[in-house]
Amino acid sequence: MANPAATMSKAAELARLPFGTDPDEVKRVLDRDGGLVLTGCLSREQVDAINRDLDPLIGPLRQGNFGVGEDNFVAEFYGGKTKRLQHCVKYSQVYREAFLASPILAEYVAAILPGRPGRHSLFASQAIDIYPGETAQALHRDGGTIAPTLGINRADSVELVANTLLALTDITEEMGATRVIPGSHAWQDFENVGAPEQTIPATMNAGDALLLTGKLSHGGGANSTTDRSRRVISTSFSISFITPEEAWPFAITIEEAKSYPPIVQAMLGFHSVPMRGEEPGFLWRLEARPLEDKLKLGRLPLDIA
Repeated sequence: MANPAATMSKAAELARLPFGTDPDEVKRVLDRDGGLVLTGCLSREQVDAINRDLDPLIGPLRQGNFGVGEDNFVAEFYGGKTKRLQHCVKYSQVYREAFLASPILAEYVAAILPGRPGRHSLFASQAIDIYPGETAQALHRDGGTIAPTLGINRADSVELVANTLLALTDITEEMGATRVIPGSHAWQDFENVGAPEQTIPATMNAGDALLLTGKLSHGGGANSTTDRSRRVISTSFSISFITPEEAWPFAITIEEAKSYPPIVQAMLGFHSVPMRGEEPGFLWRLEARPLEDKLKLGRLPLDIA
């Protein structure tokens, strides 16, 4: 059966709302389209500072560094002309404190995922550099690899993952802007991820961020330029019982985590996790005590704003 969305006229561009827009308005657009661009999340000065932190780490990486030597889908999916740096939360204080710890961002994530703002797990914090000559990534849904396992891969099922792509360069279509299919989060047939001709590019200025639900079909674009790379940080979140993409306990020490904002500590699993909104959390305890108490990190405020 043909997907009704495939016959609809394609939106010219994604909705754009200033960072700081009321979460209810952001949720309204997400419910309609499945994604939007948040403008002005960070200043140019903040973006420059993050790039200075990341450049020495990304520079030495080989293109196609993710999945080398693995006999599975990973290497192809992540791109042969793309560099990926995991654990960016560890490497840039400006990114960690100005973007990741933002209570505004926490409210937007909570507009997608069930649970209280600030109580979602960090799924990945990965810089992605798409270099000239890279081909378009396969269309996919970020929650699509998790949901089938749980048997809830439907438009009306609970969201498991939310993602943001923070632009660290100005991003044009030719540079490989992420391509999305607005409305595909509501398709009934989730086996159908759509076709390239249904996509539109999410162009952005440095400091903007693309906010996506876990059900929106999208993929990195092809970089057809000869001399410009496209850099974003993919900051994704999940409900707390899902295994994240990045193995935080082995990447970040407790001593490092002590210098992080409490909301970031909680995202990384250094706090116990609430099951029914209780504080401190019932899950992920150590010797029957809240993990944050055992690690002497302090409690997460009930009101993070």
